[in-house]
Amino acid sequence: RAIGSSVEPNSLATMAYSGLQSVLDARARTEQHAQQLAALQTAFFWLGKDIEQAVPRSVRDPYGQTVKALLAEQTAEYNLELTHAGWSNPFATEKRQRSLLQRVAYGVHEKKLLRKYWFDLDREYNSATFETVLLEGVNTMEMRYVDKNLQWQTQWPPLSSNEVMPLAVEVSLDIDGIGKIARLFRVPEAPL
Repeated sequence: RAIGSSVEPNSLATMAYSGLQSVLDARARTEQHAQQLAALQTAFFWLGKDIEQAVPRSVRDPYGQTVKALLAEQTAEYNLELTHAGWSNPFATEKRQRSLLQRVAYGVHEKKLLRKYWFDLDREYNSATFETVLLEGVNTMEMRYVDKNLQWQTQWPPLSSNEVMPLAVEVSLDIDGIGKIARLFRVPEAPL
C-alpha cells in the first residue's frame, strides 16, 4: 500500500473490473439492439416491396378454389396474402421459365414474423412452399386497409364491397423490447 493512500490495491482492481464489465454489458446491449433494428428494417423492406408491387391477380388454391388477389383476415393462418409483380427470374434465358408474379403470405407464429411464398401462382396439391423467418420477438401483427372511400377497414376485401385492391396497407408490429411500430405502404392503383 502506498504511503498516504487510503485505497487498497484490491479495491482498485475491483472498481476497474466493475467499470469494464459495465462497458462490456452496455456494448452487448447496444449490439443486440442494433441487430434487432436491422432485422426490423429487413422485415419492413420485404413487406413494403411486396405490398407496393401488389397486382390484382387472383390465384387458385390446391383444391381449385379462387383466392382473391389480396386477402387479409386477422383470424386466418396468415394475416396477409397477396400476389405481387417484380419477381425477377435469373434463369429467364434458359429452360426455367416461370412467372414474374409471385404469391406471398405474412403471419406471426410462435413470436416469429414469417414470409411464405410459392413458385406456382395457381397451386396444385404438391406445389412447393418456402417459408422464411423475417423477425423474432413479435407479439402481434395488426393490419388495416384504406378503401376507395378513404375509410379504414380491418379486413380485405371488406364484407360489403367488391373492391379488389386497397389504396394502402398499414402494418403494425408489437415487438419485444421495442413496442408497437407501424408503417403505411401504398398499393399501386388497380386498373378499373
